[in-house]
Amino acid sequence: MTIFSKYLFAEPTWLYGLLVVPILWFLANKQGSKTWLIYPTLRVLGTLGLKPKNQTRQYRLYIFPLLLIPAILSLARPQEQKHRSSRIASGVDILIALDISQSMSIRDFAEPSSRSTIGEQRITAAKKVIKDFIKRRPDDRIGIVSFSGRPYTVAPITLDHHILEYTIDSIILENNQIEGGTAIGTAIVAAGSRLEKLRHHKNTEEEDSKSTPSKSKVIVLVTDGASNTGQLEPLEAARHVATLGIKVYPVAIGTPEGRLGGGASSTQQEFDEQTLQEIAELTQGDYYRAQDYESLREAFSSIDDLEKTEITQNSWLIKKELYPWFIGTSVILLIGFLSYSALNPPPMP
Repeated sequence: MTIFSKYLFAEPTWLYGLLVVPILWFLANKQGSKTWLIYPTLRVLGTLGLKPKNQTRQYRLYIFPLLLIPAILSLARPQEQKHRSSRIASGVDILIALDISQSMSIRDFAEPSSRSTIGEQRITAAKKVIKDFIKRRPDDRIGIVSFSGRPYTVAPITLDHHILEYTIDSIILENNQIEGGTAIGTAIVAAGSRLEKLRHHKNTEEEDSKSTPSKSKVIVLVTDGASNTGQLEPLEAARHVATLGIKVYPVAIGTPEGRLGGGASSTQQEFDEQTLQEIAELTQGDYYRAQDYESLREAFSSIDDLEKTEITQNSWLIKKELYPWFIGTSVILLIGFLSYSALNPPPMP
């Protein structure tokens, strides 16, 4: 909005009165008939009164139309308008559980526009798409948990999404062989417990000003599919969070051909689509299979469409009358004009 779009006239018809100003200027410039007085001699005038001033222009006839301009503008009722709005969001609480096991290092993802023959790691693709997902949901509280053999809190559930972007970039794969593996069941329970704590946790003043308590709690589980460690089975964990009213959206990432490489100590990574599908069914979520960037983005877009945030937008317009300023200007100019005319009378013939 430009500075001029903030102002308007409530009675713009009065602005046609400004056309009178150039007409009055034209009439003031038009020379009238001359008046003659015949004296036998002019010497006597030099001895009478003050010497008349040399008036080369009839300035009064030019100044008076200018006094009409602020008066006409005040009749048009100039106003300043300001828009105000309030936005109340009943958002969704989302906990993203991201697999950081060694299998997520497989390079079987590539951007369609990329000319590189070497694919990107699954973890790299997941981090890119997750950041885009977060940007599309500014009114939701989002947190991140990474997991391999056990879960780690990367970022608590928050509305400060700038912090989330920094923390996502700092996520690295788990290199500790002792804590290696993929504990999907433990990750689901850990994410569910963090969401459940929000139910009993009082919002900060900043959060209260932006949102009301959420009506939906969601876990987005990004993994390459196979649970091979942990004390809790994935389906048992799914039943537990389902009792808390939490939905789980599993996103299986990676191509079926993608495998950890062939040494004797390496572990073949197999996809467990059936278990992930049952997790989604038990929690009333949806299961997604992402074998490339396009399907991965489509998965998060679908979740974005399914979990809507309710927004209440209230807006109003404040108008401030400005005509008193123009009336005051017109009165001051008129007083000044009359005072100057009284102190400087025109010469007598």
